[in-house]
Amino acid sequence: MSSTEAWPSGRRIFAEWLLLISTVLVLAGGIAYFQHDEYCRIKAREEEHLSAQAALVEKNLTPQLQLANRVIENILHDLPSWQAKNDGLKYANHQLQVINDTLIGIRPILIINANGNVISSSNDTLIGMNFLQRKYFQTALQNPDPGILHVSAPFQTVLDSFVISMFRVIPAPDGSFGGIVIVSLVPEYFSTLLDSVLYASDMRSSIAHGDGVVFVTSPRSTRIRGTDLNQPGTFFRRHMESGKATSIFNGVVYASGDERLIAIHTIDLPTLRMDHPLVVGLSRDEAVLLAPLRKNTALQSLLLAALALACALGLWLVQKRRRELTLERQLVKEKIDNLAFFDQLTGLPNRTLLLDRLQQSIAASKRSGKYGALLFVDLDNFKTLNDTLGHDIGDLLLTQVAQRLLPCVRERDTVARLGGDEFVIVLAEMAVAGNDVATQIGKISEKIRAALSQPYLLGEVPYYSTASIGTTAFLGDTVGNDQLMKQADLAMYKAKEAGRNAWRFFDPYMEHALKAQAALEDELRRAIAEGQLVLHYQAQIVGELRVTGAEVLVRWQHPERGVIMPGEFISLAERTGLILPLGHWVLESACRQLAQWASQPALSSLTLAVNVSAHQFRQADFVDQVLAVLADTGANPKRLKLELTESMLVHNVQEIIEKMSALKVKGVGFSLDDFGTGYSSLSYLKRLPLDQLKIDQSFVRDILVDTNDAAIAKLVIVLAESMGLMVIAEGVEIESQRHLLAHMGCHAYQGYLFSRPVALEAFEALV
Repeated sequence: MSSTEAWPSGRRIFAEWLLLISTVLVLAGGIAYFQHDEYCRIKAREEEHLSAQAALVEKNLTPQLQLANRVIENILHDLPSWQAKNDGLKYANHQLQVINDTLIGIRPILIINANGNVISSSNDTLIGMNFLQRKYFQTALQNPDPGILHVSAPFQTVLDSFVISMFRVIPAPDGSFGGIVIVSLVPEYFSTLLDSVLYASDMRSSIAHGDGVVFVTSPRSTRIRGTDLNQPGTFFRRHMESGKATSIFNGVVYASGDERLIAIHTIDLPTLRMDHPLVVGLSRDEAVLLAPLRKNTALQSLLLAALALACALGLWLVQKRRRELTLERQLVKEKIDNLAFFDQLTGLPNRTLLLDRLQQSIAASKRSGKYGALLFVDLDNFKTLNDTLGHDIGDLLLTQVAQRLLPCVRERDTVARLGGDEFVIVLAEMAVAGNDVATQIGKISEKIRAALSQPYLLGEVPYYSTASIGTTAFLGDTVGNDQLMKQADLAMYKAKEAGRNAWRFFDPYMEHALKAQAALEDELRRAIAEGQLVLHYQAQIVGELRVTGAEVLVRWQHPERGVIMPGEFISLAERTGLILPLGHWVLESACRQLAQWASQPALSSLTLAVNVSAHQFRQADFVDQVLAVLADTGANPKRLKLELTESMLVHNVQEIIEKMSALKVKGVGFSLDDFGTGYSSLSYLKRLPLDQLKIDQSFVRDILVDTNDAAIAKLVIVLAESMGLMVIAEGVEIESQRHLLAHMGCHAYQGYLFSRPVALEAFEALV
């Protein structure tokens, strides 16, 4: 017992899951650590950028504040001299207008006396107005120190503008309060300055008064402008209370209500002695700023979750499979009863159980001395049913076949499905004597054949099916399982060859013939490779005795058996595919002979007819093959005639026409062989580029005694004449046949009357 098996399964499962969970947690911790580290770096970098931009705002704003202060100080210096003039107030107004027009971002400029009356202004509309109750004027009254530069909170002017004012107190000659000189800073200048420091689309910036009122924002927002930020707990209040020049916060911003990272910077110029500083705020949207990080975190988390799920599923499957394997080991002794021995579709025993039952029947036959039998049942044309109506309908047929087979045998016999549409029946210990075994098997086979031939109802589809049955008998263990299966299978194929819907009993001669056929196939393959094939020529005659050409016929010059006629090996070549190299050799040999005759005046006008099999003609490159042979041998295409059988016209007629036309253009002629014995549609026939129709010898043989054969021969001759085709009759053996054919209008012949198929030298002697 291994160590893993010795460890209790419960503890092992717990340990495996604990290890998996621990691994996932470690990976999750690693992801969290690295993401937090990246978050800190992003935040620190952005805090540095925001602080730098806030300092840049102070740097660019300081000259404007100093300029406003110098304007006020210059006016305070020049005011006594202006007032001393006869038209002092008028002159002062003019001077203020000149100053106002030359400055950017400052307007208007006012001189207000101790009673709050505007006595001079760069804007004439303001002269005479009283601003005694204005908050900034009250501030000056309460703190009339001339050394202080007062900065007012943002307010709405009588000119309907929103400004911050800077002013200083005018000291009277006696040192008392004499009024103020005030300039207003317009928001446009500040807005331009704030816009210039924005480097991201999600950024916001603002300038607020030292008491917390927002003066200007970028982007512009009338909703936020004028908001009092000096509320308990706000970032503004916390910054001002900290006493720092710059503070960094992140969280919900009081003015906008969204989460942002914000830098707050105080602008307080000691040289100006401002009573209130200006406060700059620069912020970024945390959602936008951290979007790439959050996307990366989500992706990594998703991957980790997928990995964890896959690992958990894999571990579960491994543990499940381990349990299944344990269960399978426990059920080994019960395997015989397992459903694995039965076909799931029909419920019949499958191959495994069949072979076991067959072995048991062989053993029982040996003990009892009674015969047993094996029947191989194969449905006819089952593939066609599957291809036309579908596999579901095919399965219905198989199920019904199984149901019909069972009542045909005894309970102790075995009906099994081997696979596909193949069923096997084992008849155990037949209670008949040796001489009656074949008879009894025949009765059972016929019973099965009749049962399976009855009509079926496949769903709503009526269907008729038949079966071919091969049978073999056994007594004891003289023949093994595999050999019995081969015998029954071979007998079944003999039933197929007999026309289907039949049964055949295994004959040892079948096996002998099968082995002989296999040997013949090997010899034929070797014969093609070693040049054992030869051509014979049967003369084709026109008129009395004028030889116009010949049909080439292949012979096999076997080194041991001598000459073998094509009837013994052509069908084998068709079945095995050897017809392709064999046919190519015949074509090439015929063309080579035509090329040799071309240099001999007496033979140069001869034609050769070559039979082409359906397998050859269906080759996609058949036309190229023929043209290549003609080119290689130098044969004249006009001397070559290809003979096609009528049965080739059943399938792919259009393709046949295209190939014939391609060769016809090159000069190759065509003859339709065995005409009248197969299937010919006149609609197709008239489209074929034919040169000749050949009356089959089966009609010529009895043309003198059978009026039907004579009528068919006459019909072929008339049809050929109407289509402008030549006609030739084959199998002409006696003079009276030739005479009758000539009377009907046929003047070309081939047959023993003129010449048998002969070797090349003998044929050339006939010419």
